[in-house]
Amino acid sequence: MTVSFIHDAPAQRVVFGAGRIARISDEAARLAVTRALVIATPGSGARLGARVAGLLGGRAAGVHAQAVIHVPRAVADAGLAAAQAARADGLVAAGGGSAIGLAKIIARDTALPVIALPTTYSGSEATPIWGTSEGERKTTGRDTKVLPRTIIYDPELTYALPAAVTAASAMNAIAHCVEGLWAPERTPVTVAYATEAMRRFGAHLPRAVANGGDAEARAECLVAAWLAGAVLTGGTGLHHKLAHVLGGYGLPHAQTHAIVLPHVARFNLAAAPDARARLADALGAADPAEALAQMVKGFPIPQRLRDVGFSEDKIDDAVTQVVALAITEPRAISADDAREILQAAL
Repeated sequence: MTVSFIHDAPAQRVVFGAGRIARISDEAARLAVTRALVIATPGSGARLGARVAGLLGGRAAGVHAQAVIHVPRAVADAGLAAAQAARADGLVAAGGGSAIGLAKIIARDTALPVIALPTTYSGSEATPIWGTSEGERKTTGRDTKVLPRTIIYDPELTYALPAAVTAASAMNAIAHCVEGLWAPERTPVTVAYATEAMRRFGAHLPRAVANGGDAEARAECLVAAWLAGAVLTGGTGLHHKLAHVLGGYGLPHAQTHAIVLPHVARFNLAAAPDARARLADALGAADPAEALAQMVKGFPIPQRLRDVGFSEDKIDDAVTQVVALAITEPRAISADDAREILQAAL
């Protein structure tokens, strides 16, 4: 079989290094942003948002610290209204996937440029994928308008990240890598990113979970998260689509990725020998799916879907949604297959 692919990665500036948060005003100026609305989550996220606004100085148009997981429709509408009221000409997403996710939805509807300041390993900042939820359904899409124009990675912002959040958000990024090795839209570039990110996570994530102040491990994991996010320019498959279905029921995004990943990997790696070989080499394990399962078991995070609020009576509905997606690569999934994966993860 001859090689055939399209690699279409939109441009993105990455500024990486300890203390780089101090460059936020310069990076806003580079994009000609004079009224930046800072998007954050409540609580500690709001405190970070206030710090960022202070560093922006006269380029700050305020802080909107109302971002929550899965970007419910009401939250999206409120964020858009806040940007319009502030007469914002740019957005700064300061925080994890929730803050970045809300900034993306606002950007989708306004085309405002986004600067991302990630504080977790979600990798969302490196993808053109947006998502929003309503009721028990989550809708996702792809639009280059939502891709942050600039990412400022400052490892110091992750030092205080609790072990549970460190582990769960990194497992989310690891899911990008695993799926990137079998996604139908993969390219040599995304496969290389996925392989290198897995190598870095395998070597450094346990250290970052054990000791949040390990500067080298934190920086290496943040590099890996960036690479993992960039992998998603090559598309997604069963794992991410299943995680998005489950997100519609209000399940926490990163924890759901972590719980489901070993089960989906076990199912798909049976039909993806190249992906299996790459993961085995990166993780130093003959059975990559089992290695991922042991990684999850060794972290202080939920181990089962029932632990994060999913109940057995939702399985049939979830199976119906998954089967309707008609996923065929690296192997087709039937209703029985989907039910077996969900039952095992439950």
